[in-house]
Amino acid sequence: MKNFEKYLFLVFSIFSFNIYGQAIDPSLLSQLTPEQIEMAKNAYESKNSIDELVEDLPPIDESLVIVESSGDANEVSGEKYGYDFFSSMPTSTLAIGDLPLPNDYKISLRDQFRVILTGSRDAIFNLNVNLDGTILLPELGAISVVGLSLQEVKDKLSRLIEQSYIGVNIDVSIQNLSAKKITIVGAVKTPGTYLVNPFSSITSALAYSGGISEIGSLRDIKLIRNNQEVFSFDLYDLLIRGDRSNDLIIEAGDTILINAASQFVEILGAVNRPAIYEILEDEDIGDIVEFALGFNQNANKSNISITYLDLEKGSLLTKTKVSLDESLNNVQAVDVFNYLNNEKKGIRVFGAVEEPGFYDVEKYNNLSDLIDDLRFVNVYPWMAVLEQFDNDNLVKSVDLFSLNDKSTYQSIELKPNSRLYFANSNLRLFDAAGELALSLINEYSLTLNYKTSTFTLPVVGKFSVSSFVDLLGLDMSDIDTKATYISPLDSKIIVDDYENLNFNASKYINVSFRAPVNDLITVNVSGSVDYPGTYTLKSDSTLSDLYKLIGNFKDEAFLDGIVITREAVRARQLKSIETSEDALNKSILYSIQQGQNVGDFSMLSSLAQSIQPENLGRIAGNFSPLLEFSKETTLSDGDNIIVPKKSNVINIIGSVLNPIAFEFTKDISLENAITKAGGYQPYADRKRVYIIKANGLVEKTGRNIFSGNNNLEPGDTIVVPRRISTDSAVMKTLIPVMQILSDLSFSAAALDNLTSN
Repeated sequence: MKNFEKYLFLVFSIFSFNIYGQAIDPSLLSQLTPEQIEMAKNAYESKNSIDELVEDLPPIDESLVIVESSGDANEVSGEKYGYDFFSSMPTSTLAIGDLPLPNDYKISLRDQFRVILTGSRDAIFNLNVNLDGTILLPELGAISVVGLSLQEVKDKLSRLIEQSYIGVNIDVSIQNLSAKKITIVGAVKTPGTYLVNPFSSITSALAYSGGISEIGSLRDIKLIRNNQEVFSFDLYDLLIRGDRSNDLIIEAGDTILINAASQFVEILGAVNRPAIYEILEDEDIGDIVEFALGFNQNANKSNISITYLDLEKGSLLTKTKVSLDESLNNVQAVDVFNYLNNEKKGIRVFGAVEEPGFYDVEKYNNLSDLIDDLRFVNVYPWMAVLEQFDNDNLVKSVDLFSLNDKSTYQSIELKPNSRLYFANSNLRLFDAAGELALSLINEYSLTLNYKTSTFTLPVVGKFSVSSFVDLLGLDMSDIDTKATYISPLDSKIIVDDYENLNFNASKYINVSFRAPVNDLITVNVSGSVDYPGTYTLKSDSTLSDLYKLIGNFKDEAFLDGIVITREAVRARQLKSIETSEDALNKSILYSIQQGQNVGDFSMLSSLAQSIQPENLGRIAGNFSPLLEFSKETTLSDGDNIIVPKKSNVINIIGSVLNPIAFEFTKDISLENAITKAGGYQPYADRKRVYIIKANGLVEKTGRNIFSGNNNLEPGDTIVVPRRISTDSAVMKTLIPVMQILSDLSFSAAALDNLTSN
């Protein structure tokens, strides 16, 4: 239905019954506002409840041919414009290496600098930005760089070199860029926190969340910086005018907020891009015609009508012959009429025929006669589509039929301006059909499940399962010949040899083949072994069985620090991060709305940025081949075993003045180690200091870290957490969330330190 008088008729039909005795899908009401639906309900006074009205509706006609009323055979139902823009955008987090890096690029965690000293001192340093936002330049110590621009870092390092050395020049560049962590909230398909490409703009960043949902605003996209500076971006500037000057490059810690759209208006008829557009206050008909790419060549520019909501009368009214400067406030639809053209054209045939094009409608009374005259080329025979429009009765119809079953088309009469679609084996031609036809094709499709693959095959009329097996060229040598056929609308489940399965197609049918269970697993081995690589073993194999296959361990192998990572463990940890960050994001949004300080939130978001998925999933324990424990450890499919090199260092990370790694000595104590790292930062949580051992197990230090009871060993990582402020009630409730993110971050960092040597 193409205007809102018909929408209003639809509303009344839902509350009574359709004059043709057919039920109408209530989902069509999604295009009306709640106020319009409420007015229609109040106007219909003979019923007391919606439940009673629904009970009165007759059953839906499930016949193969679907009929729908329409005011224009060539129109298609409007879709909200612009929301599919994000579906084809890339979501890689990798930066393109040959792009020039601007001097205003903001530094974030995990970026890597290359610093070259020349003159009286020659040296080259590759410096990572650590979790506390600093780089460690030998002899100068820790230098804070996070949040500064590249030019500001260059200037800062140049000043320090000038103050510390004589006759030394410095060159600073970015060696590697880290993915940026941002938060996307509001009316998007998947709100959350994402790692995005460092060159992402607002629009490309939104693609990571699946794009904006159809209730969200494309016209007022908010970008909120860490310093609470807010920018607004109108996506129509880019999509319609090609202007992306306000499509800003994101920075680490940014929040993108999508609010709900306030008004949509549909424009129909003789425009180049009919659709539903989001409208801002004070925009007029000229604006929405511009959005629709102007009038088409058949447009009657002096015959434009609008359907609008009259708030005083509480009803939908129509106004005709309006001007382009007419306001769109409270307007629901704009209809641009064509100059009338009653020319009768022939039947147009598309697709897998030798001679596609127009065929004389006077020559063929029915579809069967036309099909007899067509010569097909590599045609897909199980389904074809006929679209017709009856100008006299204003009825659009869609017929699906099968060339393999003449009974599906022999009685169909042809009308002028009909369109016939014959697809080949790739089925792409069906995409050119109308929405009604595509909906039917999806419903009348066989879903065939074969091993790990699923095939969707449109089919009507009589068919055999074996014919589709032959079409797809499926290898049935290791497949159980008995297949399961399910037809949910017929309440039918049949298990039989697939060559005996012959049916008349109905909606939502599927066939499943059974294959033998694969009783093998694959694991990957890397590091200090003679034969690293991927190994295939029985599903009950142990770590000891694997050790027998990989040859000898190299002399530098750190046997007490062997690492096993498992996908199931990684998935649980990622889920825990996702859940924690979701709670954190909601609190950030709430605090922003309340005008509260989000300092601690921002810190935690930055901390969570450092969690690399590849450093999660570790199973803690000593898996040395010298221990009996390796015989008891059963492997799982997809396990990764990493044999690191021997480590002779102790790592200190977290809230110390100078997070470092230094050489292990037998007499080193926890107190000495923290002293080497410059001591605690003011916000360090001294009571929660702990040690992550080389084998992944955690050893708490106790309340008195200077008691000397902690046995430090090579490869250990000392963790000094940050103390979380509990000044607000919100922060108090988030302490468990913060500890989860903090602990996972440090655990991932410890694993990275161990395996990157």
